[in-house]
Amino acid sequence: MAAEQKNPIDDHRWYSVFSKDYKTRVIDNSIRRVFEEPLGEEEAYDDAKYPPHSAPPIIRTFKLSQFFKLYNLHFKRAAPLLFLKLRTKHWQIEEESYLSQFDAPLSPVSGLGFSGSIFFFSKDRDLIVKSVGRGFEYTFLYTQCIGAYGKYMSENDRSLLCRMTDVLFCFQHHLGGILGMAPSHYVIMENLLKELDAEKGWIKWDLKPQKFFEPTRDLIPDVIKTETAKSGLADAMEDDRIILTKEQKKDLWTLLERDTEFLERIETIDYSLLLGRYPVAKNPDLKPPKPENWATGVTSANGKYVYRACIVDFLWNVNQLQAKITRTAGMILPEQTVTTQPGRYRREFLSMMDEYIDVPDEESPSSGSS
Repeated sequence: MAAEQKNPIDDHRWYSVFSKDYKTRVIDNSIRRVFEEPLGEEEAYDDAKYPPHSAPPIIRTFKLSQFFKLYNLHFKRAAPLLFLKLRTKHWQIEEESYLSQFDAPLSPVSGLGFSGSIFFFSKDRDLIVKSVGRGFEYTFLYTQCIGAYGKYMSENDRSLLCRMTDVLFCFQHHLGGILGMAPSHYVIMENLLKELDAEKGWIKWDLKPQKFFEPTRDLIPDVIKTETAKSGLADAMEDDRIILTKEQKKDLWTLLERDTEFLERIETIDYSLLLGRYPVAKNPDLKPPKPENWATGVTSANGKYVYRACIVDFLWNVNQLQAKITRTAGMILPEQTVTTQPGRYRREFLSMMDEYIDVPDEESPSSGSS
């Protein structure tokens, strides 16, 4: 008989609180614990601090019994019934299957980003749990993004924006947050590339416009860049292209224009296109369902590859204080992805995508790099 799993909060010696393993286990336990509580009906939400269909107001609270906690936080789910509706009605995610992703320990992941965030995979890698540690990003998330995102995704089922399935928050003051040891906010999203396997020919790109100035890329010689710094740079497709039919490109372009128009409207920049590609011949069990879409797979015009794509990292709002400071401080340098304006970023993003799409044996449609 398997040994009973011990509570990581109780199963430790005093010095273990400084170990990475203990930190990971306790954060994992704190995240999964919130999914043990049923959502309940709408009438059960009688506390204005926890509205069921909209983001919670940012109200910091202090409780002595909670203040000295480093990692063991009591999270709440933001706009729980809004995200439930998105999952079940618009994205056809079965709730039982969704909750089952949290009935086993999460798997910590490294190398998924350059923002200092903590990442976990859920049980079957169906979901990614990502911390949101920068104050200006989670302020935007609660004050503007959740409401606008929920409305937009409810009206645009085929949107390329990454599918956020839940947002977890803790507004209590706690020592771990003050010391920068434990994030208080997490976004949970679908893992578009859950079967990613280099041995089966998978390739992924994190695509941002390359025409903007990038200090790490443009000022630091390659020979002295660390591998961590290199991994945080946006990718370029170099000689690769997204090979589509004329109709596929037209359809993709409609989605790109609509989604980036929305992102310009909520005044965000620095987002990117997460693109994955796998060869059909090496992945015979991964046939995209019909009708094809970019979340589950689009077959290339030549039939050799399948693509998946979504737009990620759209929490850099230009009106937040830190974003304004960054823009002001960056004025001595050429324009960067984090110092430009939403309209300019959108134009460069669409121009990049137009460059990366190839329609073979046909004249590429004038899609509108504007």
